[in-house]
Amino acid sequence: MAAAALLAAGCAPNALLSQWKSASYSGRAFDRVLVLAANPDPEIRRVYEDAFVQELAAMGVTAVATHAVVQGEGELPEDYILKAVSEVHANGLLIVRMIGKDARGGAYSLPTLQPDSKTEFYAVYQSGMTVHAPPEPFGYGVYTLETSLWDASDQALVWSSTSQTFQLNKASAAAKDLADVAVKALREQQLL
Repeated sequence: MAAAALLAAGCAPNALLSQWKSASYSGRAFDRVLVLAANPDPEIRRVYEDAFVQELAAMGVTAVATHAVVQGEGELPEDYILKAVSEVHANGLLIVRMIGKDARGGAYSLPTLQPDSKTEFYAVYQSGMTVHAPPEPFGYGVYTLETSLWDASDQALVWSSTSQTFQLNKASAAAKDLADVAVKALREQQLL
């Protein structure tokens, strides 16, 4: 089980896999952002939007979660989103969406003893008591997420990034991690 946790932890979104910034964007930094999570599950949508709003606010950006100004579940019509942008006077629109899912897995087994190792016999015995033979396979999903920032005045894409997480079922932790790295990257790109 420990190996599964370590393997899965390597997929946490502690760094962006890729990012792109428009070479043609010469506007000022965004200081009023509407955050929209593209997900049919209203709870996941709310968690991601709120995490980004909190992280943006910590950077001094006025941010509003779409769910706070647009009522409704499922896919929102374009005019609802544009109306929300106008209502909150946003100059930027940040969208988070899942763009892929990959199933991964494996099995855990204890390492064999090495000749001339200084391992104590009781440690070997004790480790054998914690793992049941044969090793049980484990599986988990790796989710690829895309975060993009759009200029609200002309709906032009200004910045985008991809990241991966294994913890989508722990939406609050995944959202907080992603918001942290994405907002820091936006700040580094001088877009906030």
